[in-house]
Amino acid sequence: MRAPDAPKTVFIPRMSDHAVTVAAAMRAHDVAAQVLPASDDETLAIGLRHCAGRECAPCFTCTGDILRRARQPGFDPAASVLFMPTTAGPCRFGQYATLLREVLDEQGLRKLEIASPSGANSYRDFSAKPARLRAAMWQGVVAVDLLVKLLHEYRPYEIEPGSADAVYRRGLDRVAEAVERGGGRRTAEALRRFNTFSNQHIVRQVEAAGGEVTVASLMEWVYFTNWQTMAHAKANGAYREFVRMYLTDRYQAWTEHRLVAAVADALRYRSEAPTARLMANIRPYYEPSLGTEAVLSMGKAIEFAHSGVSGILSIMPFSCMPGIVVAGMAPRIRADLEHIPWLDVIYAVQGGTNIRTRLEAFMHQARQFQRRRVGRTG
Repeated sequence: MRAPDAPKTVFIPRMSDHAVTVAAAMRAHDVAAQVLPASDDETLAIGLRHCAGRECAPCFTCTGDILRRARQPGFDPAASVLFMPTTAGPCRFGQYATLLREVLDEQGLRKLEIASPSGANSYRDFSAKPARLRAAMWQGVVAVDLLVKLLHEYRPYEIEPGSADAVYRRGLDRVAEAVERGGGRRTAEALRRFNTFSNQHIVRQVEAAGGEVTVASLMEWVYFTNWQTMAHAKANGAYREFVRMYLTDRYQAWTEHRLVAAVADALRYRSEAPTARLMANIRPYYEPSLGTEAVLSMGKAIEFAHSGVSGILSIMPFSCMPGIVVAGMAPRIRADLEHIPWLDVIYAVQGGTNIRTRLEAFMHQARQFQRRRVGRTG
C-alpha cells in the first residue's frame, strides 16, 4: 500500500524531444519524472475513441499516450501525475487539461492528478526551489533546440544514411544526463560533443525531396510569452511584474548565448531573433497585441524570408485557429516578400494527404525562387 506522503511519479507526454530534458530537470530536483513513449497509431486510435473528434490532432495523441500507460500492469493512478502545461488565448491547447480531466474521470482514473503549470504558479507544484527548476528546464530546452538545428543542417548532406540521427540521439542522451547532474557547464560540454508522428515527418519528406529545413524553436515561444507578460504588465502599471519578467528574460538570453557558444562554429542559424523584432516584422500586417501563436508564426516566417530561405512551410493541425489566421494573412505577406513560395500544410488525424505531390511542386518553386535570388545578387 502506498504511503500518503510518498512521492508521485510525473508522466510527461513526448510532444517533442524537449520532454526528455524537462524530465531530467525534474529528477535533478527530486521529482520522479518519466517521459511517455512517443505517440503512434495505437495511441492515436485510443485518443480518437475517447475525444469528441473536434479537437486538434495533438490532443488525440496526448490522450491516447496517457490512457495506454494507465492500462499497463502496475500503474497506480493515486501515485501518478500527468504533466500538461497550459496556455492562454483561443488555441485549444489551453483546454487539453480540462478535457483530459473529463476523459480520465470517465475511465475510472479520478485519482490520477493533472498538473498544469504556468508562469503564474512558478512551477511550485514540482519543487521547493522553483526558480532553479525553471533554470534547469530552460537549459534543457535551449540545448535540444540547438541539437535539432544541428541535425537539420547536417542530415541532408550525410554520406552514411542514419549517421546524423545516431549522433543526435547520443547528443540528446548526453544533454539529458548533464541536465540531471546539475546543468550549467555540463550541458555546454555535452553540446560540444554533440514529435514527428503528428506532422507525418514533414522534415524528412522535405529532405528526401532535396531540401534543408530550418524549424522554429521552442525557445522562441518562451521568449514570446515573456514579451507578452512584459507588455501586459507595462500596460497595467504592474512595474514589479515587468521588472521580474525582464530580468528572467535577460537571464534566459544569457543562458542561450552561453550554450550557443559551444556549437557556434557548426551552426549557420544561431541565436534566436529578438521577439521585439519578430513583432515589428508583422506590425504592418497585424497587431501583435492580438497575441496567439499566429503573431509568432507570421513574425518568424518574415524573419526566415529575410535570412535567405527559399520557401515557407506553415504546418498546422486541422481547424487550428491561429493557423487559420496565418493562412489568411499569407498572401499579403508573400506579396511583400517577392512572392516567396509558401505552402500551408494542414494535418488531420486520417493522414494520407496528397502531401508528396504538393511538396514536389513546392520544392520546384523553391528552387526557382533560389535561382532568381542568386541571379539578382550574383
